[in-house]
Amino acid sequence: MLTINNVTKTYTKHGMTFKALDGITFRVEKGDFTVVVGPSGSGKSTLLHTIGGLIRPGSGQVLFKGTDIYKLNNDALNNYRKKNVGFVFQQFHLVPWLTVYENVRLVCQATSCIKAINDYFDKSGLLPLRNKYPSELSVGEKQRTAFIRAIISNPELLLADEPTGNLDPQNAAILMDMTRDFHKAGGTVLLVSHSPETSTYAGKRIILGSGKIL
Repeated sequence: MLTINNVTKTYTKHGMTFKALDGITFRVEKGDFTVVVGPSGSGKSTLLHTIGGLIRPGSGQVLFKGTDIYKLNNDALNNYRKKNVGFVFQQFHLVPWLTVYENVRLVCQATSCIKAINDYFDKSGLLPLRNKYPSELSVGEKQRTAFIRAIISNPELLLADEPTGNLDPQNAAILMDMTRDFHKAGGTVLLVSHSPETSTYAGKRIILGSGKIL
């Protein structure tokens, strides 16, 4: 489903050059639950954003079902992100002037997607908060909202960037259980984390260090 082939990403800062990704190669099959672990600065987020079509690699290939996403034109690349990929970020990226319901509704195109919103809210304990604004939510409630927004359109691939990084243990467990449910329903998950505990949910683990697979 997903092939990362010798991907390299180099940054230059204050006259210094460093490799955030250094020849990364691995595969993710449909239905996999893969966790990428490593310390801060190991390249985890850069890798995830590269797979998601947000950061263009300096060299190498990101193949989704055999197609190099960085050889697509801008419209096709946007379509890849919208139709195939769900993103969960550590910082939530909720629209502050929209309600919880409106933040999720924003990504729905199909009627079936809209009808599913309240079901997800009910399962996650957000139904009483559907008309609240992000500023009125706890950190855990914001992350649950962001997670539902990521999966409401049934993406094939869920990319989660340190999704439990800001959460207490109870809310972290809730979010990881939601991720596991998405996977059990047939979704493919690629999650990056500095927390070794997340590996217990995954079938595969990749360890990064200094931009390389260890």
